[in-house]
Amino acid sequence: MSASALEKIQAIQDRANKEIEALKAEAISDVVKKLSEAKSAVADLERQYEELTGKTVRGETALRKRLSKEQKEALVITVGEIIKASKDGISMGDIVKQAGEAVSAVREAVHQVQGLKKTGNKASTLYLVK
Repeated sequence: MSASALEKIQAIQDRANKEIEALKAEAISDVVKKLSEAKSAVADLERQYEELTGKTVRGETALRKRLSKEQKEALVITVGEIIKASKDGISMGDIVKQAGEAVSAVREAVHQVQGLKKTGNKASTLYLVK
């Protein structure tokens, strides 16, 4: 073989290597794009799951949700209505179930209800409106 044939072979190999590298870069770019889309879809599904169950996908309790000022005021009204609707008094557990909010938020709202009367101690405490 002559030097010119070797040069041609080398040039063909160089072009082939450059084309292979370009195809690899394109494939990597496509995979990264698909991976990003998949991560976004998974994050959206995890968010939906957390909203529905109150827990993360891994079974951990979701972070505490803070209520806005308006939500706190509305919760005080709701808790007041729940207590007024019970003729013989209602326990904190039942108030929490009916209100559908965190115990700490409901407890704070109970303290703000006007004309509230308590009977019993600790777990047996019942709340009524005077």
